[in-house]
Amino acid sequence: MGFLEAYKSFWKNYVNFSGRASRSAYWYATLWNVVIVIVLYVLAFMFGISLVMEKVMAGYGIVGLGSAVFILFVLWLFMLAILLPTISLTVRRLHDSGKSGFFAFLNLIPFVGGIIILVFMCLESDGPNQYGDGDSEFDI
Repeated sequence: MGFLEAYKSFWKNYVNFSGRASRSAYWYATLWNVVIVIVLYVLAFMFGISLVMEKVMAGYGIVGLGSAVFILFVLWLFMLAILLPTISLTVRRLHDSGKSGFFAFLNLIPFVGGIIILVFMCLESDGPNQYGDGDSEFDI
């Protein structure tokens, strides 16, 4: 699955907790989300620095408080929007490696759970299993 197809599939299968997701589908969608969050954080940081400089330089900044708050609000909305599809993608990726989707609850264990899930996300596909055929193309 390609880079753009994986992200389209991420949004199309928003609440699809059945079936499978390949490693490339999982990691490409994760990469997209990380890049978007980093860009929003950098923008929020730049607007925050500009706001501080405006106060220090007696009103010669390039943005006001509204811009910094707006970027933080957009960041918060994006992170809220990707929460459910990320859980769905994690469950489908676990299915692809032959694990139950309930293993996603391991994320609730501080520190150790995230490491275990990371290892599970890196495992190879299991081939045909109870969650579907490994050779079929995933929904796009």
